[in-house]
Amino acid sequence: MVLARLPGSRRFLLALIAVLSSVCVLLLGWLAKSADSNLPIWVELGPKGVAIARMATPANTCPAIQLDSKRKRMKLHAAPTAAFPVRVCERTIPKGTTTATIQGQALPLPKPNPQKILVIGDTGCRILGALAQACNDPQAWPFQQLANSAAAWQPDLVIHVGDYYYREAACPVGNAGCAGSPWGDNWPTWEAELFTPAAELLQAAPWVVVRGNHELCNRGGQGWFHFLEPRSRPSGCQDYTPPYAIGLNNLNLLMLDSAAAEDSKPKPEQVATYANQFKHLAKLTTDPTWVLTHRPIWAFGKTLSGKLYRINLTLQAALKNTLPPGVAAVFSGHLHLFESISFLPPRPPQQVVGNSGTFLDPSTTALEANLEIGDAQVQQATVLDHFGYMTLTAAQTGWSAQVRNPSGEVISSCQLGNLTASCQI
Repeated sequence: MVLARLPGSRRFLLALIAVLSSVCVLLLGWLAKSADSNLPIWVELGPKGVAIARMATPANTCPAIQLDSKRKRMKLHAAPTAAFPVRVCERTIPKGTTTATIQGQALPLPKPNPQKILVIGDTGCRILGALAQACNDPQAWPFQQLANSAAAWQPDLVIHVGDYYYREAACPVGNAGCAGSPWGDNWPTWEAELFTPAAELLQAAPWVVVRGNHELCNRGGQGWFHFLEPRSRPSGCQDYTPPYAIGLNNLNLLMLDSAAAEDSKPKPEQVATYANQFKHLAKLTTDPTWVLTHRPIWAFGKTLSGKLYRINLTLQAALKNTLPPGVAAVFSGHLHLFESISFLPPRPPQQVVGNSGTFLDPSTTALEANLEIGDAQVQQATVLDHFGYMTLTAAQTGWSAQVRNPSGEVISSCQLGNLTASCQI
């Protein structure tokens, strides 16, 4: 060997250089893999229950996805922009696929009969005007803790009922609680609001994503279409998108984009638009069906002065307060509370899960039986003004549900079935 004929000190120096070079190559490879592992990779369900693998990456091209023994190139969903300098790549996961990986990261695959379903909503950290939530304080904004404990529950499916984006203004000068926070409809904000705190939950199970009013075009609409809208990205932002069904073997999920529906002042053109959407949903209804829509159809809020109000009057007018047979429940967010309301005469109970991170609303815990809303009376109502989320487990006569706090402790147990919802605290 040439190295053996060199003087001892020179042989040592060359050997040391070779070792250091190998270490550098390994270190650079580890750093590259580590950087890739921090990139958002997730699976969401779209129309007809199609599973879509997605990844946000600063790379110039989309990576490959390994689907069982086949290696496929991912396709472009959204090209980089000035506000979003990451391209979003996607690939449909065929039914029957047993393993799927992107750059070595295993993807959560959908289960045709999900037995454990998680519901979260209104997760972002609010910064707007005088309202400045302490995003740096995990007690004041507990979404990451909440998402981690939810992931530990090992759900088969995650439903997010909307409102991901809340950092609409800069943190006020001198406010340590949110100091350094990004803001505006852009990549740093969406990364801070969703992809970083929910990283473990995104890896735990496929997601069903509902659009909230904070994802309207004048708020976080660009980010919604860049990252989350499961269908092809439109040429421009749209405030209304068509409804669709996610058909699972044991459950049918109907998606209604109610982001633009006025809560208290119905506009005739909006009522007509949503009436047509409800007609379309009726054709997609099978038994059993859950309607997923950000704005509740029948729910109660309270003003800061303590006055009770009813929502959503636009959806009530469009629907004429009658959902088609087969609908078993309505799941929504929008109100920053947990509400479970059943009605007389019986109709699908309204579940509101809007308490998963953002500032909580004034409590409506004084809801009384026989209170009227939308041509019916409240039979039973449970309201919790605590941060948390909802877990549902399939049972013989419907679903057994639990409301949990951010650490995963059960604070209320519920039963959903036969057009009723009953919760015990």
